[in-house]
Amino acid sequence: MQLSDPDPLLDAEAGIDALHALTGMARSRTARHLGLTTSRIEWQSAIRARAMRLPDAPAGAAYCAVPAEVALTLAQMEHRIRIASEIPKDGCLFAEVEAHERRHVAVNRDALRTAARQMRVAAEAWAGTAEGRGPSPEAALEALRQGLRRAIEPAMTRMREAQARGHAAIDTPAEYRRLARVCPDDQAVLAERLRGG
Repeated sequence: MQLSDPDPLLDAEAGIDALHALTGMARSRTARHLGLTTSRIEWQSAIRARAMRLPDAPAGAAYCAVPAEVALTLAQMEHRIRIASEIPKDGCLFAEVEAHERRHVAVNRDALRTAARQMRVAAEAWAGTAEGRGPSPEAALEALRQGLRRAIEPAMTRMREAQARGHAAIDTPAEYRRLARVCPDDQAVLAERLRGG
């Protein structure tokens, strides 16, 4: 099992309206997206298999493939912290928003590592009894790949659920009230910029 989890990129180019658009949430008079962390995780597999023709099998299952070697990769393909361009850089509010977003990064990284362990266990269990059948060696290998996908997908589902729970525990009304009160000087600069001044 290979795990790829590079440090997230820090981006302060997009404004509050652009960040809000990325969330897909409805507009609100009171909610402003000062920061947003995005994560895209993908997994890949490589299966080296042995395929054999089964002499007495029906035509639709004339070949059987079994795994000889399975390699899995779980990768953080995109991990980005976006902080609204209207926030004064290197200021108190920028640091507070970045700290908030880094908590989201920690959730993503923890979920990724947990999923990698679960995927390895699932793949090892699957490999012990796996076989794919089909009318050709290629079809039998594809059936083997689909079996691996079915074995792995529960770990990916649990990872996405853990991320959602972790992010919800961070993004509470109390946390947003706290962020609205911190760094009054930067908040004043932000308010002025949002008014167009």
